[in-house]
Amino acid sequence: MTIRSPSAPRAPLLTRLVETALLTIVFTVLMAPARSATLAPDGVGLTVGDGNNVTIYGIATHWDSLCTCSALKDLGFDTRLVAQLAYWHGREHPAVRNSLWDASLTPMLRWIGPQAAGIRGFAELGVGVRALSATRINTERTFSSAFQFGETGGAGIAFGERQRYELGVFVQHISNAGIKEPNNGITYFGIALRTSLPP
Repeated sequence: MTIRSPSAPRAPLLTRLVETALLTIVFTVLMAPARSATLAPDGVGLTVGDGNNVTIYGIATHWDSLCTCSALKDLGFDTRLVAQLAYWHGREHPAVRNSLWDASLTPMLRWIGPQAAGIRGFAELGVGVRALSATRINTERTFSSAFQFGETGGAGIAFGERQRYELGVFVQHISNAGIKEPNNGITYFGIALRTSLPP
């Protein structure tokens, strides 16, 4: 007689994650106002993060206020769609692979605080999708699939003329939600510096 150890089904969780990420992206893009028809970004940014013996350098662009939802804006919330290209540098030596590239698209929900002395605080959360150029970094960290999900949360301050500059900190978790095993994933902390582009 064989006794199988109980294991939680992965399909419902994976289905919810996929549906949430895709619906958020579709909703954010479809709710774009007419002014964004040119697809010109509202700003650019640089990120640096570190975790699990990997340093990650990113360059990003973003589009603001894609949702014209007055109910959100009345509560101080706004939306942002972030596209980023990042380079991962693994620090384990020797290593099977010590670098890879990561392209991502992440819709964000942002809370923007009141202005005080020319500075505004903000907090943001997002769930997006990512594509990796390789499925392994360092010696033991394996992702198994190039398609990944990314969950991020952060906070910071906006300052300068029209609060066009942003300095923030964030935490990011990347994994494939059990699409394929092994799925080590990676969690890292980082700093972001952004600026809005001239209108």
